[in-house]
Amino acid sequence: MTYESRQVGLTNMSTIHRYAALCAVILGTAAGCHDDDESKGMPSGAGAAGISAAGSADAGSAGVTELGGGGAGATDFGGAGGDAAAGAAAEAAGESGSAGEGGAAGSGPSDPLASSTVLDVDDVKTNPETYTWFDFRPNVKKLILAGAAETQHIAILWYTVADGGVGLHYHSKTESVYVIDGTQTDAKGVYANGTVYFNPPTSGHQITDSSGFFLLAYAAPPDFVNTGLIEAYEPVRIDTTAANLTTALAFTQPATGVRAYAVPLVASGGLAAALIETTSHDSYVYQGNYLLVLKGSCDIDGLTLSRGKLVVAKALAPQAYRLSASTGSTCLALGVSF
Repeated sequence: MTYESRQVGLTNMSTIHRYAALCAVILGTAAGCHDDDESKGMPSGAGAAGISAAGSADAGSAGVTELGGGGAGATDFGGAGGDAAAGAAAEAAGESGSAGEGGAAGSGPSDPLASSTVLDVDDVKTNPETYTWFDFRPNVKKLILAGAAETQHIAILWYTVADGGVGLHYHSKTESVYVIDGTQTDAKGVYANGTVYFNPPTSGHQITDSSGFFLLAYAAPPDFVNTGLIEAYEPVRIDTTAANLTTALAFTQPATGVRAYAVPLVASGGLAAALIETTSHDSYVYQGNYLLVLKGSCDIDGLTLSRGKLVVAKALAPQAYRLSASTGSTCLALGVSF
């Protein structure tokens, strides 16, 4: 081999080594980015009921379910189907254009359900053992649906005994409670099935004689230390099962065939809520963190859901959900947004 040939060979080998090193750096960076995306916006700590399986070593199994370790009523739309990379990409895309994350409201994905979970709340109360709960207080368990236990979050509360309770605590931001099944009691009264109530900022209460399952949304977690900050307050209370619900409340008509009631909440409380009734097959866009079907049948981003079905965003950034009435039905839903 000539000197010139040896030099060419060395040059080519050097080039190959440089490209190999560059590829290693790129792959390492990509792996790091994936890890960051995977943990972003996910439940953490003891209450981590909804950690996504996408991107894990065993995420290749088809039909990955998320909330509660295989609960029959929970479906993970971000990682199902066995394609971990696609699931992670869908979840990242679901967060990229959301309000509060640097994008304009409504500029998110064409399919918000890619970054949402659909939950059957009736299944939660019927088969609670198939979901992953953490012990919130003695005889009280909590299932985190979005966020983390120590921050603002959406969760389901379960009083495992008939006379369950929670000690006195303070709410610096608005608290929302929907009674899935059972009753909750505090100094303001007894809240029964289908009741939703909102405690304003600087409120606080002690819960006694309670049992069943409750859908919660906290703009800030309960504070068991600073109870001296509790001020006088009145909750906003709505019986969603009332026959005159849509006539007794001041619904407006934001679109043809659509009526909406904006729940009068304190603006500084970090939480907004609305009741939405529609008979239209045209989509009405609701920007929020969850939609719960109260009556009838609703199409949410093309998925037909009956009473008791909950669509909840995995991330804390509100999603733009397209809501319409299913064929031959009136749709009534409760929406809550951070």
